[in-house]
Amino acid sequence: MNPELILLVADKNMEAGLDGLLSRRRKSLGLADFSYEVHVHPRHDPGCYHDGAVLLHGLIGGANRYGLLVFDFAWDGNPHSNAAETEAAVREKFRQLGIEERAEVVVIDPELEIWVWSASPHVEDVLGWKGSTPPLRSWLRNQGLWGDDRPKPQDPKRAMEDALYEKRIPRSSSLYRQLAEKVGLTTCRDASLQRIVKPLRGWFPAK
Repeated sequence: MNPELILLVADKNMEAGLDGLLSRRRKSLGLADFSYEVHVHPRHDPGCYHDGAVLLHGLIGGANRYGLLVFDFAWDGNPHSNAAETEAAVREKFRQLGIEERAEVVVIDPELEIWVWSASPHVEDVLGWKGSTPPLRSWLRNQGLWGDDRPKPQDPKRAMEDALYEKRIPRSSSLYRQLAEKVGLTTCRDASLQRIVKPLRGWFPAK
């Protein structure tokens, strides 16, 4: 049976995060049940930008199926100055391929790790900081990685890597899956995550 949704993503961490989100949280996201597959582009973020639209077009085919392309804004060689411009360029490719009604693109600014830093207590748990003194946010502030005036660390990827290194926890895709399964949208307000859910609610509304 062909899946109703194809997700094309830049790496294994995105695959694990989105699979964790959709496998456990479809009802809480206001979505009906639907079948899906997640594919990882072999050339990661640049590949998603340059030929992801064509690849997604082939994967969703001509039937009544949908496609979602997800990758980071922060990669060497991105010709655009912001995520919105990057998305617009890909949507133009969707239009040229005739799939603009069945495909959407979400560019994460600056990168996937921005989703990690929500207000949920599960973040400290998954990253190995539950019950630690000082707590994780204070430690990151002391390291100069999380300014007092910022809702999230200024370099989210480095903050995650340093926090894991401090606790001797290897970085793996399973961490992204655990976070996606445990942390709800009520505590993760990143705009790119909200933009992923929006088209899904249009395509697969809860009955």
